[in-house]
Amino acid sequence: MKKEFLIVFLFLSFFFVFPHKTKAARQRTRKPKKELTYTARGVVSRVKFRPDRLGLLLNFSNFQNLQSGRYELIYDTNGVTQGAGGSIILGDSSTKELLFGTCSGNVCNFHENISNARLSIVSTLKDGTVILKPYRIKV
Repeated sequence: MKKEFLIVFLFLSFFFVFPHKTKAARQRTRKPKKELTYTARGVVSRVKFRPDRLGLLLNFSNFQNLQSGRYELIYDTNGVTQGAGGSIILGDSSTKELLFGTCSGNVCNFHENISNARLSIVSTLKDGTVILKPYRIKV
Protein backbone atom coordinates (compact mmCIF):
# COMPACT_ATOMS: atom_id res chain seq x y z
CA MET A 1 0.00 0.00 0.00
CA LYS A 2 2.83 2.37 0.85
CA LYS A 3 4.51 1.53 -2.44
CA GLU A 4 1.39 2.41 -4.48
CA PHE A 5 0.93 5.61 -2.52
CA LEU A 6 4.56 6.57 -3.15
CA ILE A 7 4.21 5.94 -6.91
CA VAL A 8 1.04 8.06 -7.13
CA PHE A 9 2.67 10.81 -5.08
CA LEU A 10 5.79 10.86 -7.30
CA PHE A 11 3.65 10.80 -10.43
CA LEU A 12 1.52 13.80 -9.33
CA SER A 13 4.51 15.77 -8.01
CA PHE A 14 6.19 15.34 -11.41
CA PHE A 15 3.36 17.35 -13.00
CA PHE A 16 3.66 20.14 -10.42
CA VAL A 17 7.45 20.38 -10.71
CA PHE A 18 7.60 20.10 -14.51
CA PRO A 19 4.35 21.54 -15.87
CA HIS A 20 3.66 20.87 -19.51
CA LYS A 21 3.80 23.76 -21.93
CA THR A 22 0.47 25.26 -22.88
CA LYS A 23 -0.24 26.99 -26.10
CA ALA A 24 -1.82 30.41 -26.17
CA ALA A 25 -5.45 30.58 -27.16
CA ARG A 26 -6.07 31.04 -30.83
CA GLN A 27 -6.98 34.51 -31.88
CA ARG A 28 -10.71 34.72 -32.54
CA THR A 29 -11.74 35.68 -36.00
CA ARG A 30 -15.24 36.98 -36.34
CA LYS A 31 -17.28 36.41 -39.39
CA PRO A 32 -18.42 39.62 -41.01
CA LYS A 33 -22.07 40.34 -40.36
CA LYS A 34 -24.37 39.99 -43.28
CA GLU A 35 -25.77 43.28 -44.40
CA LEU A 36 -29.50 43.27 -43.92
CA THR A 37 -31.72 45.24 -46.19
CA TYR A 38 -35.07 46.42 -44.92
CA THR A 39 -37.90 47.31 -47.22
CA ALA A 40 -40.41 49.51 -45.48
CA ARG A 41 -43.97 48.47 -46.07
CA GLY A 42 -46.71 50.91 -45.38
CA VAL A 43 -46.18 54.42 -44.21
CA VAL A 44 -42.95 55.21 -42.34
CA SER A 45 -43.70 57.03 -39.09
CA ARG A 46 -41.55 58.93 -36.64
CA VAL A 47 -43.11 59.42 -33.20
CA LYS A 48 -41.71 61.58 -30.42
CA PHE A 49 -42.91 63.59 -27.44
CA ARG A 50 -43.46 67.32 -27.53
CA PRO A 51 -40.70 69.10 -25.57
CA ASP A 52 -43.12 69.60 -22.64
CA ARG A 53 -44.31 65.94 -22.87
CA LEU A 54 -47.96 67.06 -23.06
CA GLY A 55 -48.49 65.49 -26.47
CA LEU A 56 -46.97 63.54 -29.35
CA LEU A 57 -45.48 64.74 -32.62
CA LEU A 58 -45.98 62.47 -35.66
CA ASN A 59 -44.19 62.62 -39.01
CA PHE A 60 -45.14 60.38 -41.94
CA SER A 61 -43.27 59.51 -45.12
CA ASN A 62 -43.05 56.76 -47.80
CA PHE A 63 -46.41 57.27 -49.47
CA GLN A 64 -45.51 55.44 -52.74
CA ASN A 65 -47.42 52.21 -52.08
CA LEU A 66 -50.02 53.68 -49.69
CA GLN A 67 -53.72 53.75 -50.47
CA SER A 68 -54.90 55.16 -47.12
CA GLY A 69 -53.88 55.42 -43.50
CA ARG A 70 -55.09 56.47 -40.09
CA TYR A 71 -53.74 56.92 -36.57
CA GLU A 72 -55.30 56.96 -33.12
CA LEU A 73 -54.06 57.66 -29.63
CA ILE A 74 -55.94 56.09 -26.70
CA TYR A 75 -55.05 56.63 -23.04
CA ASP A 76 -56.57 56.57 -19.56
CA THR A 77 -56.70 59.62 -17.32
CA ASN A 78 -58.15 59.43 -13.80
CA GLY A 79 -60.08 56.27 -14.73
CA VAL A 80 -61.60 57.74 -17.91
CA THR A 81 -60.55 56.60 -21.40
CA GLN A 82 -59.68 59.44 -23.76
CA GLY A 83 -58.50 59.46 -27.35
CA ALA A 84 -57.53 61.39 -30.44
CA GLY A 85 -56.91 60.40 -34.03
CA GLY A 86 -56.88 61.33 -37.65
CA SER A 87 -56.26 60.27 -41.23
CA ILE A 88 -52.97 60.20 -43.09
CA ILE A 89 -53.20 62.46 -46.12
CA LEU A 90 -51.13 61.10 -48.99
CA GLY A 91 -48.06 63.23 -49.65
CA ASP A 92 -48.51 65.35 -46.50
CA SER A 93 -45.22 65.12 -44.58
CA SER A 94 -46.01 67.93 -42.15
CA THR A 95 -45.85 67.26 -38.40
CA LYS A 96 -49.10 66.18 -36.74
CA GLU A 97 -49.66 66.95 -33.07
CA LEU A 98 -51.71 64.77 -30.71
CA LEU A 99 -52.29 66.33 -27.28
CA PHE A 100 -52.97 64.63 -23.96
CA GLY A 101 -55.92 66.96 -23.40
CA THR A 102 -58.66 68.96 -25.09
CA CYS A 103 -58.57 72.33 -26.82
CA SER A 104 -61.31 74.81 -27.63
CA GLY A 105 -60.26 77.87 -29.52
CA ASN A 106 -56.90 78.92 -28.13
CA VAL A 107 -57.46 77.41 -24.67
CA CYS A 108 -56.17 73.89 -23.95
CA ASN A 109 -56.84 71.83 -20.84
CA PHE A 110 -54.27 69.07 -20.41
CA HIS A 111 -55.09 65.79 -18.68
CA GLU A 112 -53.18 64.56 -15.63
CA ASN A 113 -52.37 61.06 -14.34
CA ILE A 114 -52.10 59.57 -17.83
CA SER A 115 -51.64 55.80 -18.02
CA ASN A 116 -51.99 52.96 -20.50
CA ALA A 117 -51.29 55.17 -23.53
CA ARG A 118 -51.31 53.41 -26.92
CA LEU A 119 -50.78 54.77 -30.41
CA SER A 120 -51.87 52.74 -33.45
CA ILE A 121 -50.93 53.57 -37.03
CA VAL A 122 -52.82 51.60 -39.67
CA SER A 123 -51.67 51.62 -43.31
CA THR A 124 -53.68 50.17 -46.19
CA LEU A 125 -51.51 49.44 -49.22
CA LYS A 126 -52.62 49.60 -52.85
CA ASP A 127 -52.69 45.78 -53.03
CA GLY A 128 -55.16 45.67 -50.10
CA THR A 129 -52.69 44.64 -47.39
CA VAL A 130 -53.38 46.24 -44.00
CA ILE A 131 -50.38 46.94 -41.76
CA LEU A 132 -50.76 47.84 -38.08
CA LYS A 133 -47.92 49.53 -36.18
CA PRO A 134 -48.72 49.62 -32.46
CA TYR A 135 -46.80 51.81 -29.98
CA ARG A 136 -46.92 51.75 -26.18
CA ILE A 137 -46.36 55.27 -24.86
CA LYS A 138 -44.84 55.71 -21.41
CA VAL A 139 -45.79 59.18 -20.21
